[in-house]
Amino acid sequence: MKLMEELEKTLLDQIEKLNDDSLADNPDAARLQIEKSKAMSDLAGKAIDLNRLKLDIYKEANANGGVYEKLLGIEE
Repeated sequence: MKLMEELEKTLLDQIEKLNDDSLADNPDAARLQIEKSKAMSDLAGKAIDLNRLKLDIYKEANANGGVYEKLLGIEE
């Protein structure tokens, strides 16, 4: 879950940057920060989707008595 912790920290840092009032003084910097935040948000969504998929696969493998674990390469 280290990835999710890092993702959360990065997103919180990004929120702080967007909340910085000094961005109002520099429209170009504000625009750049907004675009960067949008890109990070998209990537965060993909990372969350990937982890959700991994969790679903793990749940399915365990629900079926571990039949799929070897096939999926998630043996413990």
